[in-house]
Amino acid sequence: MDEATIQAANLPVKRTETHIYFFGYEGPDPEVCFQQWYPSPFVDKDLAGSPSFPTSEHYMMYRKALLFGDKAVAGDILAAITPGEAKALGRKAGPFDQPKWDGSCDAIVQQGNFLKFSQNPELKAILLGTGDKIIVEASPSDRIWGIGFDAEHAAGKEKEWGKNKLGEALMRVRKRLNE
Repeated sequence: MDEATIQAANLPVKRTETHIYFFGYEGPDPEVCFQQWYPSPFVDKDLAGSPSFPTSEHYMMYRKALLFGDKAVAGDILAAITPGEAKALGRKAGPFDQPKWDGSCDAIVQQGNFLKFSQNPELKAILLGTGDKIIVEASPSDRIWGIGFDAEHAAGKEKEWGKNKLGEALMRVRKRLNE
């Protein structure tokens, strides 16, 4: 992890009238629960064996391994202790097919977060408490799941932002939970 990312992970959540900028999964701000690595156990009863996941990152990597037919790596991900270990294992899942992953990853992350927030009432209340604010993963080193800027340098640069796929998934989950 580069120095800018380490520093950004230690910044508090930034709230404006229209946005919530989060990054990092530890700290006193309730919105740290939006991060994929935040400990928040949940179960997916629609998957064979109804596996339990300690974090959304575990879920994402498990589903990635299943998508590529790699049951051995999927099993290892279920046994992974940390989200970092799950992520490293997910990188081994294969044979990797970028177009296939690109076509599936948004739905996988959205479903994992729906399960996380729907099965953890305190986290659900935090997500729903954001109202209609734009949720932004302020990762300076990730322009796919985040915006490529930390919270302190994001405002006024929206046209330069990355995709914010995690923020978008969280906002879709929020909408679904409100229906």
